[in-house]
Amino acid sequence: MGAFDKVAELTAAHRARSLGRVRRRLAGGAALALLLAACGGGGAEPTAPPPAEARWVVLGSSTAAGVGATLGQSWVSRLAEALRPRSLRIDNRARSGATTYQALPAGSARPAGRPATDPAQDAAQALATRPAVLVLAFPSNDAMAGFTAAETTANLLLIRDLARQQGAAVIVLSSQPRDDAGSAAREAMRSADATLAAALGACFVDVREALSGPGSGIAAAYSAGDGVHLNDVGHALVFERLRSTLEGGRCFSLPAAS
Repeated sequence: MGAFDKVAELTAAHRARSLGRVRRRLAGGAALALLLAACGGGGAEPTAPPPAEARWVVLGSSTAAGVGATLGQSWVSRLAEALRPRSLRIDNRARSGATTYQALPAGSARPAGRPATDPAQDAAQALATRPAVLVLAFPSNDAMAGFTAAETTANLLLIRDLARQQGAAVIVLSSQPRDDAGSAAREAMRSADATLAAALGACFVDVREALSGPGSGIAAAYSAGDGVHLNDVGHALVFERLRSTLEGGRCFSLPAAS
């Protein structure tokens, strides 16, 4: 069995164990119509735009929380500004140091010794606010903590599946380079990226290669100076890659500006 086959097998098993538990938590609310059900399928036709005054939720770690950027220059701040004319607003729940396990709904299956769900990032709690779009950005903390690519992939795809059941589209950002990542961590990030790109298609945003410099670390032009986080220019690059995906209309269709 090849490495990617093993990742796929572990991912499917993890999702099967967890989905039943989480569905019971989400079943209390009335299900929304699947406004964006095709998102993440790869190659599917774009779906209808989110409703007016829609909320988008961001779950992620320090880069999504704005670390490394000056005030108003993070990629999430830039995204919020770009979406405002379309009557869309951002609920940014990202936290420094977060891993994908901390975003799993409480009660989800996980191996022994893995982090518990953080109530502030609990995907079920985020989905209870009925967002039109969920953006997931966990670029490196899983790999740096020694979690396998299969674990990261399973967690993100579980959250994606739950979000789609609630009528939300999902966009997942790729990993990012960091200077202190060893070969095992870099390989885990690349492997997770490859699996997610295949699973999510047009709803996967690849920023890793564009941010990388010699030796697989962060390119000097994009580094905040600590070897881990991005400066304003790096955040701008992430935003531009995300905006290109959104405006391309292959993941879902944005509403017109008001």
